[in-house]
Amino acid sequence: MIQSKPVIGVTGGVGAGKSTVLQYLKEKFGVTVIMADEVGRELMTPGGRVYRALVENYGSVILKPDDAIDTLVLASIAFKDAESQKRINAIEHPIIKEEIITRIAEAVKDEKCCAVVVEAALLKEGGLTELCDEVWYVYTKPEIRIERLKASRGYSEEKCRSILKRQLSDRAFREIADRVIDNSKEAEKTQARLDREMKRILKGQGNL
Repeated sequence: MIQSKPVIGVTGGVGAGKSTVLQYLKEKFGVTVIMADEVGRELMTPGGRVYRALVENYGSVILKPDDAIDTLVLASIAFKDAESQKRINAIEHPIIKEEIITRIAEAVKDEKCCAVVVEAALLKEGGLTELCDEVWYVYTKPEIRIERLKASRGYSEEKCRSILKRQLSDRAFREIADRVIDNSKEAEKTQARLDREMKRILKGQGNL
């Protein structure tokens, strides 16, 4: 056990239903959820550590008139080529990881916290797998993910497929996962699987 309480990494592609899984774990078991994207957004606000690092590297060209980071400009730089993406990741990821380490340490001190869940689509790429006792991959069939994206975000079929194509492959996710949570079927089946996994983990901690 890396911490005094279990730390579970949750990953998966867009439309897989990670948010639903996290909400269930939070409501049913009282886990503390740390979302890497949210941490990144907080640190990217003016004065934040990621904000300062990006401005130091790219200058005012990435800023809006109100001094907030222009995410569209930053994205255009990131997606210019693979090296550009790597450079931005090399700036952001270590800072975000350090902040997540701090938040995990704070969470495990809370008596009400039975476990910590760290969610990230790029769990391994962000160096976060080493912080976790085990990794869960939330899997959903591609056609279901597409239907969910169309319904929740109003995307076209073409846009959905384009997004999925840019994401990590099913194989890449499975390579880092200790458990695969199939979220393709009824919610009750996913919840039953989550119940089994959490009870296994908490039993090992002596909490059941």
